[in-house]
Amino acid sequence: MTGVQILLLSVGGLAVVAGALIARMRLRTVYSGQSAEGVVVGQSSSSGGIRHGRQVTMYAPIVEFHHAGKKHKFTSSLGTTEAVANGTKVTVRYLPEDPDSTAEIGTSMRMWVFPIGALAIGSLFIAIAAYDAGWFGK
Repeated sequence: MTGVQILLLSVGGLAVVAGALIARMRLRTVYSGQSAEGVVVGQSSSSGGIRHGRQVTMYAPIVEFHHAGKKHKFTSSLGTTEAVANGTKVTVRYLPEDPDSTAEIGTSMRMWVFPIGALAIGSLFIAIAAYDAGWFGK
């Protein structure tokens, strides 16, 4: 195996493991978690690169919600080019035993884009490395 193949297998493997762990947590959140109403209280912004010669900014909403009489705050794992207005009410899904690190806005897009994307990209990297190494009868 070449260094590039090993690198592709390593990065692909890490992406698949991360995607699988996050997908497992999201499934637990959907089936045994709770939901609450949250309110967007701010935005986390970051550079989304350059598209068509223009700098793109990505916005991830910062959301507050209440669980067991306490206020919790989290930043969504998915940023978009359009900011969500402060004061917007959203549904929050979370695991009650760890609301701070498992909370996410309860839309399909925000819950599933990262784990599915990580699984797909990781699998693609592994397939490219395996094909290049001749594991598929090249």
